[in-house]
Amino acid sequence: MRVLLVRPPSVLGRMSRQNLQHPTNLVGLASEASARGHEAGLLDLEVTPGGEDAFRPALDRFRPDVLGVSVVTPHVPGAARLLEAAKSWSRDLFTVAGGPHATALPADLLDEIPALDAVCVGEGDRTLPELLDARADGAGLGAVPGLHLRDGGFTGHRDVVDDLDTLAPLDRTLLDWPAYAALAGRKGVASPGVIRRGIRAAQVHLSRGCYARCVFCSTNAVWGERARPGIRRRSVGCVLAEIDELAGRWGINHLNFEDDIFPPTLRYLEELCEALIPRKLTWSCNARVDGLRREHFELMAASGCLKIDFGVESGSERILELNQKLVTRERVVHVFAEAKRVGILRTAYLMLGSHVDETPEEVELTRRLAHEIRPDYLTFTVGCPYPGTQLWDDCKQRGYLDYLPSGRPDWKRYGYYPGLPPWRFTHFSAQQMLDTQRRFLRGFYLSPRFVLRMLGRVRSLEQLQALVVAGLDVTHFLSSGPVGRLRRRVGG
Repeated sequence: MRVLLVRPPSVLGRMSRQNLQHPTNLVGLASEASARGHEAGLLDLEVTPGGEDAFRPALDRFRPDVLGVSVVTPHVPGAARLLEAAKSWSRDLFTVAGGPHATALPADLLDEIPALDAVCVGEGDRTLPELLDARADGAGLGAVPGLHLRDGGFTGHRDVVDDLDTLAPLDRTLLDWPAYAALAGRKGVASPGVIRRGIRAAQVHLSRGCYARCVFCSTNAVWGERARPGIRRRSVGCVLAEIDELAGRWGINHLNFEDDIFPPTLRYLEELCEALIPRKLTWSCNARVDGLRREHFELMAASGCLKIDFGVESGSERILELNQKLVTRERVVHVFAEAKRVGILRTAYLMLGSHVDETPEEVELTRRLAHEIRPDYLTFTVGCPYPGTQLWDDCKQRGYLDYLPSGRPDWKRYGYYPGLPPWRFTHFSAQQMLDTQRRFLRGFYLSPRFVLRMLGRVRSLEQLQALVVAGLDVTHFLSSGPVGRLRRRVGG
């Protein structure tokens, strides 16, 4: 069978190049399908010139039997257009969607997109190849767990992949490397804030799963209760084999470790860092503020770590407790100081509305915390009630969601930078959230302190050019007006 996997175009506009990543989820699925003898292709419309206009020609070239579309919440409208176009290309084409939104609302997605034949929930590593096998054999899909079928209901839950080392190696020949380089420029892919001449970056995943239950995060909706109680991790040897291929075959010199929990364990971190030291690569990662100590930051810096993106969210102890973050303000201050001491750049991920009942006074505590820890970069996002999260349930139950005249949410605006949010919180209207977000970000990124600090790091014309581009993108976002308004309807 021939399967084409597609990522819809980004809805972030100019900010998309500041957040660009390879679709390693689709690369992994395609690699699994190929390992089972099927022919897999990948189309990333975030980087393909022409965007959606390139879709029909891609169908003509590849002529798939099965089309798979990755659906995060803001991609729902774009995915619907692609699937409708696919069915007009061939009514015999079997269509399937997967991803966080599809997993959270499978029946709703089938109802919303008539051109969709099936939804894959949770991990698709085993489900997609089995679906392709069944289609090739002319068999029904009722015996393939993990699917919601338009004509057959739910086929039952599928257990997660316990041994991640058994997954097929990622076939990165499927990626259009020049297209990513053209869009990402001198900052590289998956490495915002790391800007240097000749950077060539890629993501690497060490593990799956998370032990926390943050009320705003959709991770547990994706991995599901069947993934508990622990975090599944690849062996360090398996990870190093991937890293060596990235460096030797693709010329990668910077890695970004993309995990819900980094490191999976402290012993794992020590083994990984010791192995990275002789490889002389640089790297960055996402991390929680719990667990890491001074000696770990020293080892990370020695092994090439340039930047850590810390999930902080709030400066209010009450909000940190309510959103089940499992960290304290005191710990945040300590960890930021330790990382700075060894010269690692620090990003603070901050949020307005990580809990629906956050007050303006608690947002002010977040601003004060940011002033105290003085991160090198920060994000200040509006908490988004993604389906599958506790935040979604709270907003829906309280009537805080806006709806289109069709009675559905305006999914394309469900993101951390949505323009005027199509939802509100207890103490914030949509406009108040937008105003607060932009005031917070302007105060940081347009301050003389930040500008001078960034200029002080410039070591080449290429770095300066990359900083100018990033600055223009951020300035455009901060100065752009809100998107059109929706009518409000209680419930839904």
